[in-house]
Amino acid sequence: MHTHKTQGANLIKPGSRIDQFLTQQFGSTMFTYQAIFAMLLPLILDQFFINLISLLTTAMISSSSQESVSAISLINPMSMMIFAVFNAISAGGTVIVAQYKGCGDTFKLRIAAGQVMFTTTLVAVLSALVLIVNADSLVHFMFSSADPLIIQKARDYLIGVAISLVFLSLYLGVFAVFRGIGESKMCLRLTILINLIHLFASMFFINGMHLDIIGTTLSLNIARFIGGVVAIYMLMGRKSILRVSLHHIFHIDGRIIKQILHIGFPFALEQLFFNGGSMIVQTYIVKLGTTSVAANAVANSAFAILYSAGLAVGTLSITLIGQCAGAGHKDLVKRYGKKMIGLGTGMVLLSILLLFPLMPFILRLYQAPPETMSIIYSLLLIAVIPMPFFWSVSNVMPCVLRAAGDANFSSIVSLLSMWLIRVGLAYLFALPFGLGVQGVWICMGIEWAVRTVIFLMRYHSEKWLYKKTI
Repeated sequence: MHTHKTQGANLIKPGSRIDQFLTQQFGSTMFTYQAIFAMLLPLILDQFFINLISLLTTAMISSSSQESVSAISLINPMSMMIFAVFNAISAGGTVIVAQYKGCGDTFKLRIAAGQVMFTTTLVAVLSALVLIVNADSLVHFMFSSADPLIIQKARDYLIGVAISLVFLSLYLGVFAVFRGIGESKMCLRLTILINLIHLFASMFFINGMHLDIIGTTLSLNIARFIGGVVAIYMLMGRKSILRVSLHHIFHIDGRIIKQILHIGFPFALEQLFFNGGSMIVQTYIVKLGTTSVAANAVANSAFAILYSAGLAVGTLSITLIGQCAGAGHKDLVKRYGKKMIGLGTGMVLLSILLLFPLMPFILRLYQAPPETMSIIYSLLLIAVIPMPFFWSVSNVMPCVLRAAGDANFSSIVSLLSMWLIRVGLAYLFALPFGLGVQGVWICMGIEWAVRTVIFLMRYHSEKWLYKKTI
């Protein structure tokens, strides 16, 4: 029995009706419900904190100028595309680490942790070099119709982001390892440290020294550098729970790298093309004018707060499903897959009920003109209506399938739905049909609905349960 213990006092009285209900719903021979929620809470706070700081720093830039917030929103899909590649590889690493944790192989667990660090850092260094060398030509190629000032700011921001990818990869690799073994509290502590440094550095460089875009990239690099150094210490220091050494990182294990890439590579391709699609969407939002670009950027930033808790459930499902799959408990894999979808829906509903009424106060931070603000409200409303019905299956279920080893299916579905609906159909809605940026967001809801139907059919087929990974 691998039942996970929790530290600290139990807030729910043992033997009470709530205790019995939660034990029945989430308890098993592998996990207690206390252990599951002890992992989930730091993941929710982690996501929420990242998005809140992102919102505040975007608001600071927004107060500098509309051109600056537009430049950042143009580059973000490009930087996210590169970030997503090694983030996907680290997600593959989380699955492999979780499965070795589940089957109790500590030796392979340490090697897997080292190989995750090696692959994510290598991809990050190569990506940074490509972006820095080609920054000017990339920006001019993608956004030639944009204002010259926006193009110049976009290029400066891209170079700054590219440099920071190397530091980012260090702590993302460590996060992947710790989440695989269920140590989400350690990730939360590091997230808080990194984001607080980013916030205060942004206040100093943007509001204090008025460095605009350069201030944003300086604060980003300082925060990620410190985060990278602390993460390495957490993984390799004397007090580390894993005690990973340089030998585990630099002694190349082809079999484990292959296992990581088996999960991570399809996901990386999916993310690459997904963000490529987002960049194409940006190119035709640019044609709608600076107001639409700024409204889309602010709405995306604010909307991210509403699905933070849902994303945390997706991350938790990788740990739970991965460990159950590694231990060979297919009944628990299927059961927890269903429970995670329900939990994801509950978290999304709770987020909407608690946070949507606060949007007027949150959006005031952006100091956007009235015409931009009315577009932002319409975009958020378009997204929130279908969210409780389709978001969880559409976004949590791929994590469940991937953690069980069914990487290819979820990636193919995500790619097809993205390009056919969110890129192709959204173009028709936005420009020929005249719905503008609202048309793009309507298509996002349509995409969730289509993905929900396909992923539910896959779940009930049970083919995903019999994929072998380790």
